[in-house]
Amino acid sequence: MPIETNTSKSLLHLLHLIVVLALAACSPGSRLAKQHPIRPDAPVGTESFKQAVSEVVGADWISGNKVTSLVNGEAFFPAMLESIKNAKRTITFETYAYINGTAAYTFTQALCERARKGVKIHMILDSVGSIEMGQANIDQLRTAGVELHFYHPYSILRPLRYNTRDHRKIMVVDGKIGYIGGCGVADAWTGDAKTPKHWRENHYKVTGPVVAQLQHAFHDNWVRVSGQTLSGPAYFPKLRPTGPHLAQCFISAPKDNNFSVPHLYRQVIASARQHIVIENSYFIPDSSIMDEIFAARKRGVKVEVLVPGEHIDAWPVRSLARSYYERLLRHGITIHEYQPTMMHCKVLVVDSHFVSIGSANFDPRSMYINDEANLNVLDRGFARQQLKLIEKDKKACKEITNPPSRWNPLTLPRRLVAQLLAPQL
Repeated sequence: MPIETNTSKSLLHLLHLIVVLALAACSPGSRLAKQHPIRPDAPVGTESFKQAVSEVVGADWISGNKVTSLVNGEAFFPAMLESIKNAKRTITFETYAYINGTAAYTFTQALCERARKGVKIHMILDSVGSIEMGQANIDQLRTAGVELHFYHPYSILRPLRYNTRDHRKIMVVDGKIGYIGGCGVADAWTGDAKTPKHWRENHYKVTGPVVAQLQHAFHDNWVRVSGQTLSGPAYFPKLRPTGPHLAQCFISAPKDNNFSVPHLYRQVIASARQHIVIENSYFIPDSSIMDEIFAARKRGVKVEVLVPGEHIDAWPVRSLARSYYERLLRHGITIHEYQPTMMHCKVLVVDSHFVSIGSANFDPRSMYINDEANLNVLDRGFARQQLKLIEKDKKACKEITNPPSRWNPLTLPRRLVAQLLAPQL
């Protein structure tokens, strides 16, 4: 029976792959990014900049928050588990990857323990990213009382819906403590990124009034998957200021024609006057983003990009990204490839003042297909902290100075395959 089941699943996913690749041209691409007006006359940090960013992402700036950087699994997993352990009333948890293993077992046990103590727990897991969750984890969570829903389960009648994935990573405890960033629940995120088996990752703990925006971000998909609304002080308590950070949480939902990720990227790059640093696991900018990056360079803005090296979980993404290197370097953009392990961070720092962190990559899937959630922070101290982390990562990078030629006929077949596959991974 397991062999028949696995074979059926394999055939099902092969069929899905054929369908989505055939329909890949339906991805709206840069023409949608250019539909939203941006304000190049709004430098980072000004009132006009704050207004412009609020308009493109549809979220207000909120003061009085504390955003704490948690570097690698040895920091963020214990912090998240401690918050789960101390939950009194509610936990909302949304993530893309929940993969069977030690990390998943540990989280399952912690969540089950709280659920049995009467804590209301609501979970959304992506049906693609969590396909290897394991039935035992599912059964234990539901038996303990966790309300678990999978986002867009496969339907042969609606293959494009299945292709729209929930890539958000949000956890909110008692409506007061939030987590957002790039990590899922899998063994790859354990440890301290010292071996190729353990990824380099940032995740962030958030307190203060902006946590209500994180909760609303979770609630957006919770209503979809469950048909239920969450309200009241157990989910939305009164939140007092906890720190100095001005922040906003926003979501992107292309299925609702909400393309806030590419709109944000274009706006903040156009607002840059000094320095842009992009550290991202998947860097495949479309023409609209590339145009803004090149325009920034013409203004004298320094642009640095940090991406994974040979250790990457999707080779077509790296192959396609490397095909951009020649043009990027020709425009004076610095490129660094992280060497020790897979680098899965998603950090954008502009003019040492603005930072965007969360689940969104610099690729077509994050911009035009997936549901994403990011936290923007406008604070020089926080920006300096992110730049220090990036500088440390740069020491483990190889700077690219001699890129592979796009005109090498030997690489043409691989690049064509990458061009087809990468936007769908």
